[in-house]
Amino acid sequence: MSRYVNPYGYGYGYQRFGIGFYLDSLFYSSAYWINDPWSYRLPSAYDGYRWVRYYDDVLLIDMRSGYVVDVIHDFFW
Repeated sequence: MSRYVNPYGYGYGYQRFGIGFYLDSLFYSSAYWINDPWSYRLPSAYDGYRWVRYYDDVLLIDMRSGYVVDVIHDFFW
């Protein structure tokens, strides 16, 4: 994947997210989707969920609510 760039207007730097955190939709827009989780050996995401990149972490997001459902820290180091 290409280098990670924060959404426009968010220059706060990295924050370690965990399960249950709420993310603004800018952080899980299509620019951050992992479109082929299998190629990264991630489990498939069910309807309404999506794997996204956040810095070096991978987050499973509930696309309806914006809540983090699963986290893998330091995935892209």
